[in-house]
Amino acid sequence: MDWNFGDLLDATAAHVPGDRPAIIRGDHVTNWVDFDARSNRLARAMLAAGLPAGARIAILARNIPEFIEIAAAAFKARLTHVNLNYRYTTAEIEYVLRDCQAAGLFYQDEFTPIVAPLIGGAIDHLTYAVRIGGDGAYDGIVSEGDASPLGIVRSPDDGYLLYTGGTTGRPKGVMWRSADARRSQLESPVAVSTPASMDDHIAQVLKGAAGRVMPACPLMHGAGLNSSLAELLVGGTAVLLPSDRFSAEELWSEAQRQGVTRILIVGDAFARPMADTLLANPGRWDLSALRLISSAGLMWSEQVKAALLEALPQLTLLDILGASEASGFGYAITNKDRATPTGLFEPGPQTVIIDQETGRVLADGEVGSGWLARRPPFGAGYHGDPEKTASVYRTIEGQAYAVPGDMAERLPDGRFRLLGRGSMCINTGGEKVFVEEVEEALKRIDGVADAMVFGLPDPKWGSAVTALIEAGDSPDDQALRAALSRDLAAYKQPRTIIRVAVLPRHASGKSDYRSGMDLARTEISARMSTG
Repeated sequence: MDWNFGDLLDATAAHVPGDRPAIIRGDHVTNWVDFDARSNRLARAMLAAGLPAGARIAILARNIPEFIEIAAAAFKARLTHVNLNYRYTTAEIEYVLRDCQAAGLFYQDEFTPIVAPLIGGAIDHLTYAVRIGGDGAYDGIVSEGDASPLGIVRSPDDGYLLYTGGTTGRPKGVMWRSADARRSQLESPVAVSTPASMDDHIAQVLKGAAGRVMPACPLMHGAGLNSSLAELLVGGTAVLLPSDRFSAEELWSEAQRQGVTRILIVGDAFARPMADTLLANPGRWDLSALRLISSAGLMWSEQVKAALLEALPQLTLLDILGASEASGFGYAITNKDRATPTGLFEPGPQTVIIDQETGRVLADGEVGSGWLARRPPFGAGYHGDPEKTASVYRTIEGQAYAVPGDMAERLPDGRFRLLGRGSMCINTGGEKVFVEEVEEALKRIDGVADAMVFGLPDPKWGSAVTALIEAGDSPDDQALRAALSRDLAAYKQPRTIIRVAVLPRHASGKSDYRSGMDLARTEISARMSTG
């Protein structure tokens, strides 16, 4: 089936009970009738402004209902929405707007000072700018006019641009077609069903089995919006946290109040305070409706999973291995009856391993290591960067593959072990060290709340393994190194360990390695100057 998100949203809205909540944020509830009407009006307004099919529409907002409405309206109008990181400076936002040739910009009122220099003719192709909140025009646009479906013919090629920052360099926009993105969603092992036609999709909506998902991570992070959209497409509800700053206590209170069935996080940065808060407040919240917590984009540790299951034994914990360029590489499922060591995954149906030296695709079941890759569906390439597109999206013996850069090893039982990001691999003294392995070893030590590992230039070793840890004063360095010696060869162990109050992270929860490296360089320089 060549899916289109605009068509799916129309079909869902036509068959879901109109008074069912579509989006909840605190005490603000948008039911399905209103969600459909508001996104239809917005879609019409953008078309009336002369925006052509495929035009890029950037969104600069926190986790507010309007973010989801704008994305839905873009799908309905055959426009391409673009995520903007709300932590960006004016210069960084300008880069993305120019890079994707954005014709439109929606921005939350609090970001007016940041975008003001960019609107009103400063960027020739940016002809449509709408402020959300304050005295902005957004509320008027979505509240007035024709609210009926647009009745236009759409294409499976309609989609969106997902900008990813990475650890170095400028952000790159990955192009996703609706058809591929929907097929990727349906690969999930927790998908309610896998409809093969629009009739199947409508039948699924009519069953009324949809749940309530809470994206704890930012919507501008691909996984946050994707999880919300996946639930909405089957007639469910997206529950957004009322506060801009993450609070585990608020999360659990809202999960109870709204009967949340699934929570989406990004690794231990979210999971650890969630587990700690539960264990510190036994029985405080009724979370009997909650069935699933999933993490995308960043692995989470066994200890944190165990703590969550201790507090909520009915849970299934799902670790999703994916990337902005492709999703569904693998899944790790943990519950009270099934423990999965960190870094081990069941491969997705299209996942393969490519030998690093020969470029050969390993046969199904063949033990070995190399580049983690997958067959379609996946992203359509990088906007405006054919060279990078060719390096990641490859054709081998007539078959297309996405190869984002992770390294993995297939084990005799068919599972694979994630070795690490090839671009983050540290070559120290001729030996290769994957940062994820060292980070996980550090996080297994009692007293270490979190860790970040990277290589810094070293005259003797070429690159020296360096670690930042959240650990306070305990354990001491001697205890740390003794514990590491039980898990890691000597060459893998950090030569320098630096304690920090909080690890630098992006808004998504992913580690900000560039800032971490800068922090480490400053600390090392200070240590050297004081002898």
